[in-house]
Amino acid sequence: MFIKRRKNNGSIFTLLIKGAMIFALLTGVNTLSLFGDEPQHIRQSLRALGMGNAFTAVANDENALFYNPAGLQLLQQHIVEIISLNATMNQNMIDMSSESGNDANAFLGKLIGEKVYTELNLGLLSISGPGWGYSIFGSYALDATVRNPTVPYLDLKTYVQYGAVGGLAFDFLDERLDIGVAVKVISRNGIGKEVHIVDFLDDDFGDEIQDEFDTKSNFASDVGALYHFDQLYNFAPRLSLVIRNIGGLDFGSSGEIPMTIDMGVATESELLGFDFILAADVVDVTYQATQYKSSKRNLKIGAEMGMFKRTNGHHALSFRIGRNGTYSTFGFSFNPPLLPVKIDYASWSEEVGAVGGEKEDKRQAIQLAINF
Repeated sequence: MFIKRRKNNGSIFTLLIKGAMIFALLTGVNTLSLFGDEPQHIRQSLRALGMGNAFTAVANDENALFYNPAGLQLLQQHIVEIISLNATMNQNMIDMSSESGNDANAFLGKLIGEKVYTELNLGLLSISGPGWGYSIFGSYALDATVRNPTVPYLDLKTYVQYGAVGGLAFDFLDERLDIGVAVKVISRNGIGKEVHIVDFLDDDFGDEIQDEFDTKSNFASDVGALYHFDQLYNFAPRLSLVIRNIGGLDFGSSGEIPMTIDMGVATESELLGFDFILAADVVDVTYQATQYKSSKRNLKIGAEMGMFKRTNGHHALSFRIGRNGTYSTFGFSFNPPLLPVKIDYASWSEEVGAVGGEKEDKRQAIQLAINF
């Protein structure tokens, strides 16, 4: 992964930042919002996001590597993913892309006090099977918040990262207890800094900010557990406990991902040929990933209905709903029989305020994967 230097300031994020900040200076708008820290992640599953990101006790596909490695023991067949591509944009980015001319200038004024977010993810040669799995991945993210307490400035965080993750899982107590371990290695090239109006007046702004990009490599491990209870009528309940990113991941100015403890419960059932999952998680129970303690934002609830399960464990068609903290989520997947193509979609909101329900940031993502 390389960041290409340019002699002009034509990159998308440079133009966006300049336009928003100059417009703010001309209008003299004064907006001050209380923002919290949005927890960073290595990789998120669109399937999980569609069901409120309640996934630590579900974890029965290739994404167990990123949510709960003990879930690898739930796989009953191999899943081979040749490549996957997904793109995420928040509502401000989507709205901005639809504006033109004078309307675009007017819209930039609305960005004061708001967040602009986009993320691109690439997965390569991911293979998961009963009790084991690995994946190679890469991503790009732009996270910018336009602020204007007195003199307009911007909190900018952008990076490119790539890495690999591998995991193993084993069962104990007559298959009642699953224990899994995953190790991930990541290299990130990026920057996080406050950018002020005077910086934009410099013709070499684009080159200078790219010169400040810093590359840091790090590794961390996850340890997870799943406990299976006896069948309860048509339900198969299980509890989960995961310690994620043991030792933490520090990428300097472009962010850090602390160690967190997540807990969850899920149950699977079947009715009239449809498979159902109900799940609930409490993530980061010790409040390490955010500056402000808020139990509302840490509660995740979700449900999934799937039909026509394929030999790779995915359903040909599935629908999901959930609650990510105080916000509703929705998603679906389409994995047609006889074709190695899987399409995922998710719509959800992240909390970017100090506490749950304070400031909503709506997002959408779509993914195309070649797997079998």
